[in-house]
Amino acid sequence: MTSMTDSIPDHVPADLVFPFDYRGDAQIRESLWDYLASMGDRPAMFFSPDLGGYWVVTTAALAEEVFSNHEIFSVRSVSVPKLESPVKLIPNNYDPPEHAPYRRMFTQNLFSPRALSSLEDVTRRDARALLNAMTPGRCEFVGEFAERLPIDVFLAGMGVDPAHREQFLPWVRNVFSGATKEEFGRGMAEASTFLAEWLKKQMEAPETNGGGMFQAMIASRIDGRALTWDEMHRITVMLFLGGLDTVTSEMSHVMYFLAGSPAHRQRLIDRPADIPKAVEEMLRRFSIANIGRIVVKDTDFHGVRLKAGDPVLIATPIVGLDESAFENATTVDFDRGRARGVRHLAFGAGPHLCPGAYLARTQLRVMLEELLPRMPGLRLQPGAKIEWRAGADFMVRELPLEWDAVGSA
Repeated sequence: MTSMTDSIPDHVPADLVFPFDYRGDAQIRESLWDYLASMGDRPAMFFSPDLGGYWVVTTAALAEEVFSNHEIFSVRSVSVPKLESPVKLIPNNYDPPEHAPYRRMFTQNLFSPRALSSLEDVTRRDARALLNAMTPGRCEFVGEFAERLPIDVFLAGMGVDPAHREQFLPWVRNVFSGATKEEFGRGMAEASTFLAEWLKKQMEAPETNGGGMFQAMIASRIDGRALTWDEMHRITVMLFLGGLDTVTSEMSHVMYFLAGSPAHRQRLIDRPADIPKAVEEMLRRFSIANIGRIVVKDTDFHGVRLKAGDPVLIATPIVGLDESAFENATTVDFDRGRARGVRHLAFGAGPHLCPGAYLARTQLRVMLEELLPRMPGLRLQPGAKIEWRAGADFMVRELPLEWDAVGSA
């Protein structure tokens, strides 16, 4: 039987070894943020013997450097432990310089203001519809809203029939919170197969598809040529993965916090112009993504000896609590940063800074604008027991909320 010590390479010193199973630790499920805050005493980079062994980056300064330095930290593997995917995602699994033209395509075409112009209206319309479908004064927020709205927005942006929403839900759950590699692989394969078949049908008459992101993809050029079908498929799968569970997870933390903080909630109701900067602070405080890299060459990184092939995890939930970067880091302060705003790493940094960040921010902002005024007295349902979901994205597993139904709409 293999012990955890077997996963500690010879080049890792004993004083840098600390357990951290971000996919299965019981402390994550029971007291996520208290557990993460306690890691402030650990080194800026430590080695966990769990999950086959991997380095964990915990400070904002080192995290930004790892995100930005592709010559040492490659995106060939963005999962820890490495999970085999049937699709090489564009642009997620490409390092510079191969990554650059695809990155430009995303920022200038797929996520351009023109391609996204209709999606704020879609987000607002669907947020209202989901709220109106709830039992007056109560809901299980994750299942009734947070899991559904990002899927609706993705389907609208790509021009997929919204009737497919329920079909997407189990795929998303398997990919992001599957307990085994088999569940992850099944979710990826099922989503990839569906999107491949859908894309083939769209290409028979692409002009009939009204999705802004889809049309932007069709019109995109890489070094003067149109995208191949295979490239479009890998981009579509990436959009499916990148924009669904991450937004769902962030929504769950934001609403959990606001349900327990009437003063913060009331400020946003009274001063909705503060919502955009409040979103940035909550993205910082409740960063949710655990993002992998792979070391591509032996190096000394700030006094830590790394070997080619070492997995590295940028734990943005820990990074957001870095006291050396954010004073009183566990406190949610909507005035943090004031005129300059909050500089956080919730969307990464460097060449792989998330190109969909604007769309994610839009969904979070619209959610607050639409829900908070219509949920007076928002609070947890009595007796609700909160459990957090471990994994690639940390999430509130279920969020039973209630509010004063009088005046809701």
